[in-house]
Amino acid sequence: MYFEYFLVTIVTLLIFLRIKKKILKYKSIFNLNGFDGVYLYFVNKNFTNTGLSNFIDKKKNILGKEISKISNNKILYGPYSGTKILSSYGWSNIDFCPKYLGSYEYQVQKKIIDLNKKKKFDYFIDLGAAEGYHIISLLKKKLFKQGLAFEINKKSREILKKNAQINKINKRIRIYRDANLSSLKNALRDFNHRKLLFLVDIEGQEYDLFNKEFCKFFSKGTFIIEEHPFNISNKRKIKNFNQNIKKYYNVEILKDTPKNPFNFSILEKYSDDEKYLMMSEGRPESMQWVILQPKK
Repeated sequence: MYFEYFLVTIVTLLIFLRIKKKILKYKSIFNLNGFDGVYLYFVNKNFTNTGLSNFIDKKKNILGKEISKISNNKILYGPYSGTKILSSYGWSNIDFCPKYLGSYEYQVQKKIIDLNKKKKFDYFIDLGAAEGYHIISLLKKKLFKQGLAFEINKKSREILKKNAQINKINKRIRIYRDANLSSLKNALRDFNHRKLLFLVDIEGQEYDLFNKEFCKFFSKGTFIIEEHPFNISNKRKIKNFNQNIKKYYNVEILKDTPKNPFNFSILEKYSDDEKYLMMSEGRPESMQWVILQPKK
């Protein structure tokens, strides 16, 4: 009898702790995103993942669908203009507007093109390629002979393959899943590292990838790395990362740049609030890119 009481008490306590954890979770979501945030979290968790977290995300998604129709799924402006990008999402569901407008990571687009003009790279290596916004545009514009894309998300890889096909560059791109030292060594074993330009966007995994062994092996390559320090709780990783790259490369910092929605005539019919929402890339804070070039 006492054992049964004890068991019921333990089960009750566990249920209470679980409910308390859920309540605290929903409370934090409410404080951040309000009732619509709570609703979307519940839907995403229990039914289907919408890729949306709040009313702002929902509005950006609606605007993105409008711009995708207006543009006929083509990038309208900038260096990547003319590239077709499907409006299906794998990684993000709230950045279609800046992508179709050509303003998405515009400073990165320019940096890639500037570096390529100076160094005449042959191959573009995209780690964290998502749907292929950069790599497919660059191959379509014939700025690189070939490209290798690494993307861990299965749905994004499927969209990437489709985007490669509709832009007729599928014979010049190879698509892989994991990006680590072993997989990169294997994929690039016959390549001249001086002819490689890497774009790295792997959500904080850059701090693990760029260890001493990696930096030494790829010391002749050129890299553009999007940093995600807010995803890392162990700040020593960031310190080690900075020590490693400074030892093997010349380091330059590229900051994000402001985008002016009034530069796009296609947006004239939209309100000021809608215009500025369409410039948003959904970043949690101001971000920077680290440019690594081989030491002479």
